[in-house]
Amino acid sequence: MTTLTQPETEPTTKPDGISERTLSRLVTWGAAALVLLLAVFGVLYTLGQRSTSGPTLAERQVSAAEDAVKAAPQNVQNRLKLAATYQAVGRLDDAVAQFDEVLKAVPTNSTALLGLGSVLIEQGNLDAAKADLTKITSATSKAEFSNVDPQVEAAHYWLGSIAMKQNQADAAVKELTAALAIDSSDADAWYLLGTAQSKQGQDKVAVESLKRALLFVPTGWCEPYSALNTSYTKLALTDMAEYAGAMADFCADRSASATQRLERLTSGPAAIDALLGLGLIAETGSDRTAALAWYQKVLKAQPGNVTALSAVARLTGPGATTTTGHAASVAPTTAGKAS
Repeated sequence: MTTLTQPETEPTTKPDGISERTLSRLVTWGAAALVLLLAVFGVLYTLGQRSTSGPTLAERQVSAAEDAVKAAPQNVQNRLKLAATYQAVGRLDDAVAQFDEVLKAVPTNSTALLGLGSVLIEQGNLDAAKADLTKITSATSKAEFSNVDPQVEAAHYWLGSIAMKQNQADAAVKELTAALAIDSSDADAWYLLGTAQSKQGQDKVAVESLKRALLFVPTGWCEPYSALNTSYTKLALTDMAEYAGAMADFCADRSASATQRLERLTSGPAAIDALLGLGLIAETGSDRTAALAWYQKVLKAQPGNVTALSAVARLTGPGATTTTGHAASVAPTTAGKAS
């Protein structure tokens, strides 16, 4: 019987496609994860594109990964890379087969368990995915360094995701809380936790979780703003719901609408959030002068607002210029208690 050899460092994959958040998440799982990701990135990026003659790049990637396994069938890393490549091109049954081969030889291989779980989620086989992912969390519950293990964090995250798909909000909160105890900077986990807490009827704490998600990823991610709008509406916080709706507009490339909606909120209970939102919109549009003006208004009302202070430092630091080309300046502020 063929004996597979365990690599010194195992690659890890996250199965929701290539995005900035995914890349950031993978980097936190370790350098080997990023190496494997980049190995299959060409497949995801060029899938469906065909040259004038010969196989596509995707086909060549698959062929190369298959050849590596044929040349060294006992090498775990080769099989994991082949499984990830199969998954990237949609050959999910083949990916399952490769992960299974690894697990036959090394039943506790957490990379294979994570990979298999992710494929099973894609296939809609949630109970089987849950069983595989639970093997990771159960086996490491008392292991040394499990409280800082990125693969354990990933398993808890995906278990929380499965629980949400199965309408089990309580279980989701438990798993996502465990994930965040390992990595408190996981924006995806904060967002999912917020949606789970909202389903529990705990919208006040849901708001705080969703805001934590946006603290790490404030732009280009619409779902947390939409979820905030829902929670604020349920809490009867009309102005805050309008603020979240406006930011969802901004996220959806409707900046003019977002700006108009936020400007109407600058003198009410949502004033600070609205001003920060206007600053972010201006900054994203490369209008540093307008952005500084909005952030200065925040600091006039709340001198210690950390978000505004950070933005001003970013916009007035060495080399920062306004949209007119002149060095940006801002009146000094007195740092106080964070908002």
